Amino acid sequence: MKNTIIAFVAMSSVALAFTAAAQAPAGRIVTVDLNKVFTDYYKTPIASAKIKDTAESFNKELNEMVDNYKKEIEELNKLREDQDKPEYTAEVREQKRKAVSEKLAETQKIQRDLEEYRTSHGKILQDQQLRMRQTIVKEIQDVIDKEARDAGYQLVLDKSGTTANAVPTVLFSQDTLDITDDLIKVLNKNQPKTTEAPKRTEKKDDKK
Repeated sequence: MKNTIIAFVAMSSVALAFTAAAQAPAGRIVTVDLNKVFTDYYKTPIASAKIKDTAESFNKELNEMVDNYKKEIEELNKLREDQDKPEYTAEVREQKRKAVSEKLAETQKIQRDLEEYRTSHGKILQDQQLRMRQTIVKEIQDVIDKEARDAGYQLVLDKSGTTANAVPTVLFSQDTLDITDDLIKVLNKNQPKTTEAPKRTEKKDDKK
């Protein structure tokens, strides 16, 4: 999940940032670790937990479908083993073969339904993950834009990514230029506080 941040933010902005640096007058340039910001933003684990719940629900239903498919296969195999027993008359064998054909068609339909479910719900899950990442990255980007304007930063570079040549986008930066922790504080300032269990009040009768 962390690596996808580059695709949404860094890849679309780092190249422009370096171009702008050559054209703009000297000013303060700061860096941010978007991977860390994304991970430490309080909304990220909440969204991830929802996706996990969805995935577990899908997997539970899929496993039930797989178990049902296995049972159908077992029944089909039993029918196949039974259809050509020598003690059966030609008429009975024909009935057995018909039963095998019907069971085979039923089993094939269950298999198609299973594969369709796996494909369609896999895409639903992927789309949910994509929307979650896009939403959170958009919120992070908005905060970066506001903080940069308010502080007068000229450029904000993501130091967590790599270029197409697999080298860091920021080869060197001083720690004093990093605003990662500051951004995390801004993003998490409205984080709901966890509800603590009320403390037990000690009664006089309890003291002995």
